[in-house]
Amino acid sequence: MDIQLTDDVSLRSLLYGDASGLAKHGDNPNIAVNQRESFPVPYTIEHARHWIQHAKEHETESRFAIATNKEAIGEIGFLVQGDVHRNSAEISFWISEEYWGQGIVTKAVNSVAEYAFKKRGIKRLFADVIEYNIGSQKVLVKCGFQLEGILRKNICKNGKYYDQYVYARLDEDDYPTIH
Repeated sequence: MDIQLTDDVSLRSLLYGDASGLAKHGDNPNIAVNQRESFPVPYTIEHARHWIQHAKEHETESRFAIATNKEAIGEIGFLVQGDVHRNSAEISFWISEEYWGQGIVTKAVNSVAEYAFKKRGIKRLFADVIEYNIGSQKVLVKCGFQLEGILRKNICKNGKYYDQYVYARLDEDDYPTIH
């Protein structure tokens, strides 16, 4: 996948050379606070290399770099679920703080959603968002995701409990109705 999001930013496959950009932009407590605790702090080049290797081995068709022509500035992807949930996938994303509020992630989420629906046969994309991550909540709503529910105090992060907001978007173009 190679999609131009703005004049300067594209959505493309992850490259091994993206490690330095991911480490540079991901090593930010304002990004980490919105991620799962598995998101490393500090986010080093070794962490980025390990993540890229994992993505290339296991998620090559569902994990992408958000990049300028110079470097990766974030990433986005989806994880297909298993068994009876095999047509559902969890979407996740982050972008460098210096690019917040420019509409880039909104375009990336829409592009990845269309790709997941049309090319990968996904019927439902969902996202779990910690209660205070208003920016991601707004992006999801702009992209047609609906709030499905709030799981009260379902997230324990850094020893504190937070509500988990669950958003989802369906591919309703050919969604079968089974009675």
